[in-house]
Amino acid sequence: MPGAAWIAIGLVLMALGTLSMWGWLSGKSHWFGQDVYDDRGSSKSDRLLLYVTFLAMVLAPLLCGAVLIMYGLYRLR
Repeated sequence: MPGAAWIAIGLVLMALGTLSMWGWLSGKSHWFGQDVYDDRGSSKSDRLLLYVTFLAMVLAPLLCGAVLIMYGLYRLR
């Protein structure tokens, strides 16, 4: 696959991660499971689920997108 395609895929992942982060920070809890996100007195397992959801929906697309962009730039070289 050419480097430009890797860069394009990375940019799409970065855009999805940014959109998810924006939704997470602006309080759009219906995107992420309102029962867990809005429950202040939740148990430890509920908080763990919240952290895993954050990692999967926000951090993973951002990090994978950055890696793909760097790999695409390397392939263009």
